[in-house]
Amino acid sequence: MSFGGFLGIGERYHPLPWKSLTYDTRLGGYVVNVTRGQLEQAPSYTRDDTPWGDPTYGRRVSDYYGLPDGI
Repeated sequence: MSFGGFLGIGERYHPLPWKSLTYDTRLGGYVVNVTRGQLEQAPSYTRDDTPWGDPTYGRRVSDYYGLPDGI
């Protein structure tokens, strides 16, 4: 999920663990039980970052949302 910035400049990406997503067939999309405030404080990265090379990054994301390891 991403938000912030303008025309892709200053935008931050906020990964969500797969286990936090629920697919709603009526809506034709995923629903999450996360507030904007929670997302703003969550681990995030920019287009120029490459956090996925760090094996602890996925664990930090899962820990933040209180879920078992793995995204």
